[in-house]
Parts: sequence; C-alpha cells; structure tokens
Amino acid sequence: MAKARTEETKRIVLEHIPEDASITLQELWDQAGGNMDAFFGALQSLASRGDITASGPRGGDPEQILLTRGPGAETETATSNREKSEAARLIAAGIPQLRASNMERAGRMAREILQDGIPRTAEQIGSIMELPAGWPGGLPDVLRLPDGAYTLRDTSAGIAELARRAGESRARTEEVQRHRRQLDEMLAEHETISNEEIEQHLGTKLLPEAAAHLMRLPDGRYTHPDSDAAWDEVGRYLSRSEPVQRKDFMRMFKRHRELVSHIKMGREEPPFVILPDGRITVETRHEGREELRRREILAYVHFTLKERMGGRSFFTLEDFAPRERALAKQEALQAGCVELKMNRRDMFAAPIKTTPDRIASELKEVTGLDLPSRGGPTVPAAYLIDNSLSAREAARLLGVRPGEISNLYDQGFLQGFRMEGAGRYWRSAVDALRNSPNTERLLKRAERVKLSDAGRILGVTPEQVRRLVKEGYLRNAGRTGPEAGQLRRGDVEDLLKTLPDIKAAWEAAPGANAERPVRRRKRRPRRPEQEAVKTPAPIVLDDYQEKSIAALLAGHSVLVAAPTGTGKTLVAERLVDRILAEGREVIYTSPLKALSNQKFRDFTKMYGHQQVGLITGDISINERASLLVMTTEIFRNWCFSNPDWMDNISHVIFDEVHYLDDPERGTAWEESIIFAPPHIRILGLSATVPNIHDLASWMEEVRGEKVVVVEEYRRAVPLVINWLTPDHEVLDEEEARDEIEALRQAGSRRQYMG
Repeated sequence: MAKARTEETKRIVLEHIPEDASITLQELWDQAGGNMDAFFGALQSLASRGDITASGPRGGDPEQILLTRGPGAETETATSNREKSEAARLIAAGIPQLRASNMERAGRMAREILQDGIPRTAEQIGSIMELPAGWPGGLPDVLRLPDGAYTLRDTSAGIAELARRAGESRARTEEVQRHRRQLDEMLAEHETISNEEIEQHLGTKLLPEAAAHLMRLPDGRYTHPDSDAAWDEVGRYLSRSEPVQRKDFMRMFKRHRELVSHIKMGREEPPFVILPDGRITVETRHEGREELRRREILAYVHFTLKERMGGRSFFTLEDFAPRERALAKQEALQAGCVELKMNRRDMFAAPIKTTPDRIASELKEVTGLDLPSRGGPTVPAAYLIDNSLSAREAARLLGVRPGEISNLYDQGFLQGFRMEGAGRYWRSAVDALRNSPNTERLLKRAERVKLSDAGRILGVTPEQVRRLVKEGYLRNAGRTGPEAGQLRRGDVEDLLKTLPDIKAAWEAAPGANAERPVRRRKRRPRRPEQEAVKTPAPIVLDDYQEKSIAALLAGHSVLVAAPTGTGKTLVAERLVDRILAEGREVIYTSPLKALSNQKFRDFTKMYGHQQVGLITGDISINERASLLVMTTEIFRNWCFSNPDWMDNISHVIFDEVHYLDDPERGTAWEESIIFAPPHIRILGLSATVPNIHDLASWMEEVRGEKVVVVEEYRRAVPLVINWLTPDHEVLDEEEARDEIEALRQAGSRRQYMG
C-alpha cells in the first residue's frame, strides 16, 4: 500500500513538470501538494533514476531551484551519475526551506480562518485549506476545545478554555498534594503499602503524580526510595549483577538520594560494599565477601604488625599466611618500614628510634658481624646506611669497577644486603677486603669470562664447555642468554684438577663422540584436546525465553531483563519469524548506528535482502521492507510525521531499552513509547534495568495495556580471565604461574618480570 502511494506521488509530480520547460520547486509543490514526506521521497527517487534534473544555487531557496524532465536511464543521452547526485543534493537542500515556508503559510491561513472567534473542527478547516500533518493542533497559539474544535488563544472561546484548564490544573494540583500528604502519613506508619490499601484509604483512585516520588517494589507495593525495603531491593539487584562503577551507581539509583549521598562520601551502608577500585557491590556477592575478608585480614595484620614492631628494630613476615603476607607488606611500607633482604631473608626495618647497641645486637643475630654500638638513638634504616656503602662507594675504596663489587658479593668474598632493591655492603667488610693481601686474587677469581675464554683456560672446545655447564660441573654466571653465557674464572680454575677424570668418564661412556641431545622438559598441552564435533541438537529454550515468547504471542507488550549472553536476541528473532510468516511488519530499533548496521547484516543473512531494510541518519535501504532496522530517534520521528505508514506494523523491538534513563537521549525512548500507535505492541530488551517493574507500571499507565515483565538472573556466559604470553599463547591461571616461575628460574625475559 505504501509503495503504491509512492508511485502515485511520482506520477502526480511528473504530470506537473512541463515537457519542454522548467518549474521551480516552490511552484511544483503549490501545484502538486500532498504529503511533504511523500513529495520529497518521490523527487529523490525520480532524480536518482534521471527522470528529472535540477539546477540552481546551492543555498536551498525553493524559488530558485529549477526542475526539468530528464532523458531517463535508457536513452543515449542518459543523465550521468554526477548530474543525478547533484540534482538529489539540490532537492534535499531545498526541502527544509520549502517545508518551513509551507508551515508558515499554512499557519497564517489557519489563523486568518480562526480570527473571527468561531471555533472550527479540523475537518472544517481542512475544507477551506490544505492542512499539513498534525495541524492545526501543532500551532502554538491554537487551542483545542473539549468538543474537538479549534480556536485561537486570544478569542473569547480561547480565553474561556484557558481559564477552564487553569481551574482544572489547580484542582488537580490540590488533589495531588492531598494524595501525597496522605501517602506520606501512611508510609510513616507502614514501611510499604499496596495500591489497594492506598485507594481504600483515599476513597478514590490514586493519581500517578502523587506517587511519583515513591518507589514501586516488584510485588507492586509502594515505599520511599530511602526506606529499608527500597534499599533491600537495590541490594537484591546488585546481588544479581557484576559490581558497578560509582558513577553508574549514582545514575542508576539517583532516586535513592540518601543512599547515593552516602556512597558518594565513601560511607558504606549494609549490605553495600565499596571495593578498592571504587565499584559498588553487596555482601552476598563474591567480590563483596572477598573485600570484607580482606578487611578482616588487614585489621589482623595491622594489629599483629603493631605488636611485632613494638620494641624491635628488624622483623620478618614469615609467620603470616601467603595472602596475609601481601597485605602485611603493604601495611608495613605504609607505616614507614624499610624493605630489606639480608642473608637471603626478606626483612623490614621498623620506623622507631632505639639505641645503636640494641640495633647492633639484633643485626649480630642475623649476620654474625660485630657492628659499632656507639652514638645516640637512631632509627634502624639510618644505622644501616651509616655502617654500609653503596656499590659505587665500595668500588671507589677498593679501586675497582662497580660491577666487580657485585661479583665479589656473589662469590661470598664480600658481605652485604639489599635495601629497597639497591645493594649495600658492610663498611667493615669492605675495609677488611681493602687491607687484605689477597684482594687482587679474589677479584680475579670473581671475574666473569666467556665460554671461549673458559675453553682456553681448560684446554677444551666451547662445545665441551657447554657440556660441562649442562652436566652441572660449571654454573652459568651470565644473564645474556644460553648461547652467550658467562662463567666465573674461579669456578673454571677450580675445575682444572678434576677435568681429566671428567674427560675419562666421557670417553668410557657409550656414544662419547656423539652430540648429546638437549633434554627439554615436556610441557603439557595448553588446552585440553577438543572433543569430536557432535551433530547439533534442536535448540531448547530457557524458561524465561518461553515465557517471553508466550506473552508476545498472546498479544501483550513485554519487557525482558536478562544478563548479557543469555539469549535475549533469540526472543526477538522468534517474534520476527512469527510476524513475517503472518505477512505483517515489524521494526527493530537500537541506540547506535553501528549496532543498527550490524543487526541489518545479521537479519539480511537470516531473511534475505528483500524483507529487511535499514534507516539511520546516514543511510536508507529498502525503507518499505517488512522488517525495518532503525535508530530509536528515527522511530520517534516516524511516530510524529508518518503515523499512517505504520498501519501494518505489529510490533516494535527496543534493544537496550535502559537508554530511557539516559539524561541526554532518554527522551527519544520515552516519546517513542508514549506516541507509538496504540495497535503496536512493544518488546523491550535490556541487561541493566534495576527498576523494570516501575518502567512496566509507567508503560501500562501511558499506553493503557498490560505489560509483562520477564526477568532472568542466571549468567550463562561465565567471566573467565586468561593470560597472553609474549609468544601469543593463551594460558589459564595455573599455566601462567608455571610460565612465570620458569622465566624466573631461567633468568630471561626480565622485562616481563618487573
């Protein structure tokens, strides 16, 4: 029917364009008339086919845009694609001004007709002039009287109507205030009240505005947004969803002002829990339980550390459990403790002042050194710095390079410790090494040599040196990779005594001259072997899907709230299947153009190009298809401008219907629900609607029909964390820990270890 209407408009337009002359866009509209949208669509279609051409300035003035008949697409002088595009652009630029001038002229004519003060119906006005769609009710200075007639505001009938409306408004305001006062009195005695109890107490039906400040619970009872019952409902919603960011929490639950105020100030109200990253959850969620457990451990750690640091200069965390140890370390560092590694033990220096004698006594228990005990009270970290040297300071005293100091420490010729990750060496040990006659020999023994130099010292080949390393006779002292390893000169020289016996054992062993293969530890597969592909069984719908589809087929509007990945789209697809099979039409809306494009591609694969269309602000494809995909704003505009195009539309599907709560774009969803033609049923899909029952109640009030709410709390797709290696392998937690431990032991890939 719509296609036939479009073809009829094209025929009328072509009839009013002269054969051998031009006509302005304004003149063509004045002669052809009709529906502006159909007129514009017909011109664009004719221009794209080359049936008409356009010329004139690009300013969009309809008085200066000239239209002529084109040669068509089948003649030798067919219009080029460039000329077609230029004609379409000129027409598109002129239509807004044409529409504005038409509306302004129609407004002047309607006012002139009504200026005599006699109210007239739309049919009476339409018999005198051609009315644009939605007029005359769309004029700001025109009033519609109770009997359906129209008049101007400044006429006697208009003034009387304004006075009547003001009186009704005052009466309704007073009635709303009376209802609200009585509601608040009832809620002061009872935390929740039902609609029946309210209407019984009021003696009349409850006005919706009187309960606008209240919250409606899933069972239909009313309560204040900051009552215990309301907060319990918020807690139940959070117990079924992932923790939400603080800004999202404040947006989703803005009606609960007291609760939002507490969360904003960082104050927790049971059962709500604020996680360290700022997200909000509840005690019954895994994340909430873990956070409360962490706080208990932290309190225990804080108490234990306070006792342990009391009077002691140095302490360890060896008595803490692994999980408690990480928190204990965090607490210790925040308290001002200094991290140490002394004699292969992780320790901390307490931030307390004590006598050097006591500090030296505790250090002797750990290091066995007799350290100075003179001076006044000091903190342990300062005492350590006073009695130790950095690598650069020790190298300057010994007259060597700083790198050789670490070699001496690794060989055990020099005692020291690590303080906050940096190496320090006891002053007394450096002085003793400085005065020793064996310093040069020790430095030479600690020197690192390459594999080729080690081979010259031992009189063997580099391959044999590698074999000595593999068999454990030599220890690799370098960290530059297996092919360019380094060895200690002292270790190499010590091996000279036993090297003949090692060579004899090699010669006696079978296959002595053969290259020994490198033994590698067999690693288990990264993923279990996949099972053989089985023939897919018929899809079994979940309970919530069956309930949703049954309600839709029964003729009700439905709101579906289910977690992501549980199959909400399947409900929409089953509905589309039924509607297309019955020869009716359906609209699928989404909040984003990109999502609309994706759904268009998906539906095209399912139903074919002939049955699916796409309409966004950028593109229009097959706009008279039985299944139309569009943005919600486009559907809202259709409700105002093209309601006659939706006679055969059975349902509209709102994907991500929770956008109704968006401060900037939510009005598009609200107006779409309010102004959609009464015969259209609504399917709303979302994963994040905390007050879905309130939304359903509001829809029932504004549309006067039953709205079925279907909720699903089970998450079908679990959230799993995997790790990605530098080699692009995907690992689970156990595999990742094995990989990190292997890297740590091998001493390679330091950039990934931190």
